[in-house]
Amino acid sequence: MAILITLATAAAIVSGCGESAAAPVRAPHVETASVSSAPSAAKTTLAPTASTQSLHARVMAEQGRGAGAAGEHRPTTTTSAANEPTTVTTSVGPPVEQDGPTSTVLAGGQTSLKGTWSGTAERLASYLLGVSPSPRFTVTASVLAEYYVRYCAEAGLRADLLWAQMIHETGYGMYGGDVMPEQNNYAGIGATGGGAPGLAFPTAEAGVMAQVAHMVAYVYPSSPVAWANATTDPRFDSVSPHGVASVLSDLDGRWAVPGTGYGESIETIARAINAD
Repeated sequence: MAILITLATAAAIVSGCGESAAAPVRAPHVETASVSSAPSAAKTTLAPTASTQSLHARVMAEQGRGAGAAGEHRPTTTTSAANEPTTVTTSVGPPVEQDGPTSTVLAGGQTSLKGTWSGTAERLASYLLGVSPSPRFTVTASVLAEYYVRYCAEAGLRADLLWAQMIHETGYGMYGGDVMPEQNNYAGIGATGGGAPGLAFPTAEAGVMAQVAHMVAYVYPSSPVAWANATTDPRFDSVSPHGVASVLSDLDGRWAVPGTGYGESIETIARAINAD
């Protein structure tokens, strides 16, 4: 009897330590009209909750690109990008006025999408390259980061959050899913699942502007800059109504469906970007 009790106790301990081996996959991008309210949250430390390598592994797993795993979907055709210009397109309108630059990152997806980030393009590129030294973008990470800092500042959105979103969507620039690097589509715009590759943009700059414009549609009832419109982002008007997102968690079930934890995943990467 004592032996049987000992064996039963050991079995119970082992079963309580197990974890599911199934890796989550990224939900498809879709716009909906639902509105959610966001509770307030207290500021937390900017120290990362995991190492940069573990963040990379986590994003790759969410994208279906863990070790030995293929992407969930791959498009049957790809769109070649035009030669990348070396200068930035002149944009319309001054930057949106904000209370002041910030690098504050909250918890629970409660970080505000509006604002001006206090960091630099060099910091964005350095963080990415520290985790993924050879991203498959059509331009260098430094050039891409400059686009994010410039256009996010003009639209009154935080560059670190949209850069973190890009990292989440592209698997640190390694791709492997429906969207291909040549599409210059950094946030899965139009990639609704089932192998649909989504939109393609002629240059990296145009792709960044489209992502920023798409976020503008979620955050602002009316566009704060003239270039953030349906010409820059063909799916700009598919966001209905406009202005339904104020914090990262408001993107759950909107930018990605079902999108559980989508905003928090972006927030985790942003926290690592801003860590000293």
